[in-house]
Amino acid sequence: MNVVKELGDDDGGVVHGALLARLCDAVAGKDTEVMANVRQQVLRDMGPDQLVDAVGVSAMFHMMNRVANATGTPLDPIMLKAGPAIAASIGADTFISADDTPG
Repeated sequence: MNVVKELGDDDGGVVHGALLARLCDAVAGKDTEVMANVRQQVLRDMGPDQLVDAVGVSAMFHMMNRVANATGTPLDPIMLKAGPAIAASIGADTFISADDTPG
C-alpha cells in the first residue's frame, strides 16, 4: 500500500514497479486507450515475456476474486467493515470488479 499511496511514481524497490502498478490499474480499469498505451510501454520497456507474465498474474488475481464473489465466499466481518474505506483510499472502488464486490 505504501507504493500505491505514498511513493507515487517510484518503483518501490521493484524493478519496473511503477510501470507494473500502472499496468495493474489499466487492467482493472475501464479505459481501453490507457490499457493500450500502458501495454505498449510494458512491451517496449520489459519485453513480450514479461508483459505476458504480468498480465497473467493480474488476470489470476481478478479471476480468484470473481470466483470468490460468484460462489458467495463470505468476507470476514472486519473486511466487510474496512473494505470500502481501503478500496476508496487506493482507488480500487473505481475498478470494473468493484461492481461485484460486497460493501
